[in-house]
Amino acid sequence: MSGTKYVRAGGNQERRCSLNHVWWIRIAAIYALFGVLACSGAGGESSSSPAQPPGVVSVFPPANESSASAVTVVSATFDTNMNSGSSGSFTVYGSQTGKISGTYTGGGTTTLSFDPAANFKPGEEIEVSLTQSLTSTGSVALDPPYVFRFWVETGGGTGVFIDAQTVAVQPNAIAVIAGDWDLDGDVDLAVANFSADQVRILKNDGTGSFSVSSTINGQVGATALAAGDWDGDGDLDLAVANFGANSITILKNDGSGVFTLAGTIFGQTGPRALTPGDWDGDGDLDLVVANSGSNSITVLKNDGTGVFTVFRILSGFDGASALVSGDWNDDGDLDLAVADFGVNTVAILENDGTGIFTTSHTLPGMIGARALIAGDWDNDGDLDLAVGNSGANTVVILKNDGTGTFTLSSTLFGQTGVAALASGDLDSDGDLDLAVANFSSNSITALRNNGTGSFSLLSAVGGQIGISALAAGDWDGNRYLDLAAADNGSDSVHILTNQP
Repeated sequence: MSGTKYVRAGGNQERRCSLNHVWWIRIAAIYALFGVLACSGAGGESSSSPAQPPGVVSVFPPANESSASAVTVVSATFDTNMNSGSSGSFTVYGSQTGKISGTYTGGGTTTLSFDPAANFKPGEEIEVSLTQSLTSTGSVALDPPYVFRFWVETGGGTGVFIDAQTVAVQPNAIAVIAGDWDLDGDVDLAVANFSADQVRILKNDGTGSFSVSSTINGQVGATALAAGDWDGDGDLDLAVANFGANSITILKNDGSGVFTLAGTIFGQTGPRALTPGDWDGDGDLDLVVANSGSNSITVLKNDGTGVFTVFRILSGFDGASALVSGDWNDDGDLDLAVADFGVNTVAILENDGTGIFTTSHTLPGMIGARALIAGDWDNDGDLDLAVGNSGANTVVILKNDGTGTFTLSSTLFGQTGVAALASGDLDSDGDLDLAVANFSSNSITALRNNGTGSFSLLSAVGGQIGISALAAGDWDGNRYLDLAAADNGSDSVHILTNQP
């Protein structure tokens, strides 16, 4: 048509019309019929639909993978070509190593990849956040963000353990956690000593022999520990639940395993448990606190520098005693489960992707629920749960139908006074097994998974007096998954090594 000129500005084609009145009415009617109006009137300009945000099509390793290679390249495939990822937009955290550095490739294509600079550690849980800082080649941000986790393979072991070392003088040891605090390549420990109001750092010499390297005092009634790279500087920091002070303390690591107080979050009434995770998909690790004294949980948001603020307080969790997080409904964000000791239930909470959690359903009959852990027990791609019920002397296996709805699958009897659970591939057969701390019988049982989520006794080791917590890691560098037990009754930490 004469009198029509096309110009391109800002990447969008605009159309200027200078048509006589009759032609304009006819063309506008045709465009309206098809839902497209090219011009707003004689001399007007066209408009186009806003570009759709890119979405995640698939990830590798798959979400909830139980036995990913230690040398794997992490990747994500999108529904459009993407600009390259970076440490701020495609973040990778190791539960025993902190924020992981590496090389990003794939910019300009639909698949972005991250090649870590060092191998993942055996049995380590890896968390990946694909944030809204990722953009398409058309400069449109990813929406919504996507967070997923997977576990790293082990390299041997039978799941039969010997008690190899006792680290003494840990007064009322009540919590223990594993991590490479000093970045020397081996996995160290931290222990919360309740009656001494302290956290002690136990350094590993690389052979699985531990010694006290430092003591962090002023942790009043230290009850629970969480590890994470709160400030994203490449080393693991700590968070401590102080039952006696009704607070959470944030301890920053200088990279050599020396920790200093960086902040205190008050108003947490009787905190009993902590769990970290990127609740809002912004690439940093947040926290949730279980407050048994106020029957509540507190969601703490991290500003990316390790400064935490209260985001939400959720009530109605009677005697909240344990927490675990994972993506129950496969929607790309991390959900929660809470063990409510006071009413013998486990509550399942779904995340809307911004860190706002709502209870979807509650599972009754968990008598004295005190321990929780998540894993894909039946290898069907979704996360299941295991509950340690101290009142019933059982471990209950809860299967997920893939939508975040859990049902009772089996009950494992004979676990006396269950105080803690740990999971990992103890026998190196590619699925996640369980370790159970039996407070009342002063023993640890290893339960073998047959790959379908059916567990049976693999081994037992005794002599751990009043076990209150467990941690798993490769202490001696042979790629077997070993255990550590915090013994409240004997004021010690026991080091248990997995045998060939």
